[in-house]
Amino acid sequence: MLVIVGLSRREWPLGLVPLACGRCGHPGPQSLVRRRNRFTLFFVPVLPFPSRLEARCPSCGTERRVDADEARRLGV
Repeated sequence: MLVIVGLSRREWPLGLVPLACGRCGHPGPQSLVRRRNRFTLFFVPVLPFPSRLEARCPSCGTERRVDADEARRLGV
C-alpha cells in the first residue's frame, strides 16, 4: 500500500512595514507575509498548522518572525 504525505505552504502578502533589519541594519520598509503550513495526505490538506507573520528584508533576504503585539503596533 502506498501512502503519500507531505507539507504544503501558502503565503499571503500583507504589505510593507517600517522595520529595520536585524542582520544587515537596512532601515527601509520590509514586506510582511502571513504564512501557513498544512499537513497533506494524498495531496489533500488535512491538518492546518497555526499561521505566523514574517517580515522579509529586501536588501539581504533575511526573514524574521513578527509576534502578535508587534503586528498590532504596526497596524496589521
